[in-house]
Amino acid sequence: MIQSTEFFWWKFELVFPPDVEESFLWFLNMAGIKSYAIERSPDNLQDQTLMVWLPSHEWLKKDREEFENSLLALNKAFREDVLNTKWEKIIDEDWSSSWKKFWKADPVGSKILILPSWLELPDIYSNRIVIKLDPGSAFGTGSHPTTRLCLEDLERNPPLGKKVVDIGCGSGVLGIAAIKLGAKEVRAIDIDSLAVRATSENIVLNNLSQKQLSVSLGSIENLANQLNPLSADLLICNTLSPVIKELAPYFFKLTHSYSRLCLSGLLVAQVEDITNFLSILGWELIDSYSSDNWALIRLCRNHP
Repeated sequence: MIQSTEFFWWKFELVFPPDVEESFLWFLNMAGIKSYAIERSPDNLQDQTLMVWLPSHEWLKKDREEFENSLLALNKAFREDVLNTKWEKIIDEDWSSSWKKFWKADPVGSKILILPSWLELPDIYSNRIVIKLDPGSAFGTGSHPTTRLCLEDLERNPPLGKKVVDIGCGSGVLGIAAIKLGAKEVRAIDIDSLAVRATSENIVLNNLSQKQLSVSLGSIENLANQLNPLSADLLICNTLSPVIKELAPYFFKLTHSYSRLCLSGLLVAQVEDITNFLSILGWELIDSYSSDNWALIRLCRNHP
């Protein structure tokens, strides 16, 4: 019997809420999958669509079922929603351009533009500060509400001439933005080697030097020992509330009397609790901002 040698792609679609985006992107990168895109509708901020293109000869039925079940299980760890999924057979589509066409130039605030690395700068955004990112590297392109809150805060409070520390750097977008908004230097750190690799790649994409933005693999304790006695003027940490609580005892060691904290990854409902927790450690709330049930808080040391 002659077996078919037809080559095609499986296109997988999954509608999901924004708060699990970074977990999904982490999973895709761990699986070595780079041909994916996320489609967002301005009319529905609560749902977005993940699209993944998989070569048929590498992804048999059992592999596709395992792939889908893994994503659904990952979502269930965060919330109970049943996600809508779809598989489609794509024969004539050029996947190398198909997944890329869904990524667009993404304006943030009034000054910043997130630009996928393969796109030309649109004339309409020629006056913006451009941050080039590779969506296929890891951790997305700064589209999560908490990342946008941090970018907007950096724009409101540009770190001119300041030393910045980015704890849990992900793609490196916040450190890159800090440099492009005038920071003297940024030290970024993450416990995930994928994040360190992604940040390193994005540093190169943006023509920055290691002297301007350096990234290392390790814990906040490692960084505190490396930086001492060099203190940061601004400490950025975009992660979950329980993680912030674990890291908070090190914030004093990384900063000085007039430093500022920029903390996000928090739900609006968690702001009061985390603010009270940090107050006990000597930090005072300056401002808070919110978007789509997510929040950012800015703090300074509580001087008697």
